[in-house]
Amino acid sequence: MRGRGLADAHLVALARRAGPREGALARLLMEEGLVAPEAYYAALAQSLSLPFLPQGSFRADAQLELLPPPGFPGPLFCGRAPSGERLAVFAPLPETVPAIRALLERTPSLRARLAIATPAALDLAARAAVPGLRLASERPEVSARAVLTRGQIAVAGLAFAAFCFGRLLSVEALVIFVSVLVTLLGMLLGALRLAAGLSQTPSPRPTRLLPPGRLPRYSVLVPLYREARVAASLVRHLEALDYPRDRLEILFLLEEDDSETRAALEPHLAPCMRLLTVAGAGPRTKPRALVHGLGHARGELIAVYDGEDRPEPDQLLLAAARFAELPPSVAVLQGHLAIDHRGHRFFPRQFLLEYAGLFDCQLPWFSARDLPFPLGGTSNHFRRAALEAVGGWDPYNVTEDADLAVRLVRAGWSMQVLASTTFEEAPLAWRAWHGQRSRWLKGWLQTLLVTLRDPFRLAGEVRRTRLAVLLVYLLAMVVTLAAHPFFVAILLLYGSGIAGLLPRFDVLGGVVLTLAGASVALCYASMTLLAIAGAAARSRLPSLLDLLLIPAYWLAQSCAFYAAVVDLVRRPHRWQKTEHGLARRPSGLPGVQSGGKTH
Repeated sequence: MRGRGLADAHLVALARRAGPREGALARLLMEEGLVAPEAYYAALAQSLSLPFLPQGSFRADAQLELLPPPGFPGPLFCGRAPSGERLAVFAPLPETVPAIRALLERTPSLRARLAIATPAALDLAARAAVPGLRLASERPEVSARAVLTRGQIAVAGLAFAAFCFGRLLSVEALVIFVSVLVTLLGMLLGALRLAAGLSQTPSPRPTRLLPPGRLPRYSVLVPLYREARVAASLVRHLEALDYPRDRLEILFLLEEDDSETRAALEPHLAPCMRLLTVAGAGPRTKPRALVHGLGHARGELIAVYDGEDRPEPDQLLLAAARFAELPPSVAVLQGHLAIDHRGHRFFPRQFLLEYAGLFDCQLPWFSARDLPFPLGGTSNHFRRAALEAVGGWDPYNVTEDADLAVRLVRAGWSMQVLASTTFEEAPLAWRAWHGQRSRWLKGWLQTLLVTLRDPFRLAGEVRRTRLAVLLVYLLAMVVTLAAHPFFVAILLLYGSGIAGLLPRFDVLGGVVLTLAGASVALCYASMTLLAIAGAAARSRLPSLLDLLLIPAYWLAQSCAFYAAVVDLVRRPHRWQKTEHGLARRPSGLPGVQSGGKTH
């Protein structure tokens, strides 16, 4: 029976009797290839007296999703026929057919506005309509959809084979080469961190704010998934943003099955806020939701916030004014991120110091010198033109901020730091921290593999200094975390005297020991200085215990790195959800309760 399909009469009968059992049968037949989706949906359209739109016969509108009528099961999408006629297109789940039939019987006038298509036809139309969903199909060389290209697999295979047959490097030479590479990258990254920690570079503020009549339209995108705990607080802090309401829209991007977050948000929504359901092709990730939101956004400037964010009220005004003063080549402004709660637990205390060093010292230093830097995953403010020029976010990269920063730099855009703070919540325990960090590092690995697919093209796109900084940052973060536990183990072996008892650890061991010691010492020194300088920028002083525990925090990061490697192989596009709303945070607005410097 496979490949032959079912007779049209049987398909129509199956569609007409579509209850829960028939719907499950129809889904099973389509999944097994016994019924073509086109045949089933055409029969379903006939049974409902609705037009059927074959794949390629319509295009999705820029305003992709429509508000469905009350009681309509599932999303509706805005399409246009070749004649330009606007249509409400949907691909109903087989189980929902009885509800649709009952709704059409109650409201026959709906038939004049509805049309049916297959899920594949809708996905194809969506990818053609929204820039980010086109990235994987139109520019696969810069998308993380494929973990490794054929060329990368071939080079890795040849290198491994050459090493196995002794044609590349001996074991001793390989150990020294890896040690030198790791030490060199670690020292370069450590030098950058030391320079940033010693400079105390402030983030520039705009000379003046724009008058209300000159403010551009602003769209705020807030991707959410299972964030009911923080919904009320999030709406309250976003509603406090000081920006003219006729030029502001705040779009909450929700997954189809996240009814809990939707129910928690709806009672608190202000007139400038909308809920959008994320649908269409691609993995269930934050960048996929952002791509969907960009297709709906009407603003010239685009901001991104997370569910636990508490931005300072004047952040949008400052960003708009700063964009007006900067050259058009500046694509994005990164706000400062800070943790607004303290505790006695290890991970939140280290996370706070890490964020302070990164966002209050390191990124401002890079920004002041027009050097590329990794974006944070939130409090980003983009020129819409820049986003569309590079294809938007990559739905397949689970660290979308790092990926987007690299593509912007490769396309010739610049980035700056914004003198405004968004307050965040730190993970409280190992499980939450480890899941979030391994996802970040998996995305860094994706970004690195995508960036190095064509090294010669990369060298031609980025000028020498910016290319060197970009490669040092990308490679050093990955390589040092991979080697860190081995270098620490070598130092402990020598410090305990065990290494002296092992054979062939004389000359080779001395070289590796020197390199490992230099790398680890500079890593810890640079991170300690950044932690102190970052905490001082917030009028805080880290405790001696916090500083002494930095090596333990870096060992935990190495554990997360190896978990990320495994996850990249097993589930490259899986999004590890971070739970929010668990910490005891101040109840006041950001900047009011902190008592510290907010830039």
